[in-house]
Amino acid sequence: MANTLPLCPLQMNSLRWLKQGRTLEEVAVIEGLSIGDIERCLADALVLLGVASIEEAILKIEHSQSE
Repeated sequence: MANTLPLCPLQMNSLRWLKQGRTLEEVAVIEGLSIGDIERCLADALVLLGVASIEEAILKIEHSQSE
């Protein structure tokens, strides 16, 4: 199933890493970016998804992928 959410690959990957229990610092190292870059990426993802938290974003992605 194709991704119909308005997120870029970095946003999807960052949320996936967080879902798996990684910290922001670990995600930054994995992605080769700064923690600030990951924080901005996630803040943008929350706006794009229309949610207020990382937990809500993960739930929305899971719901979208199950449809």
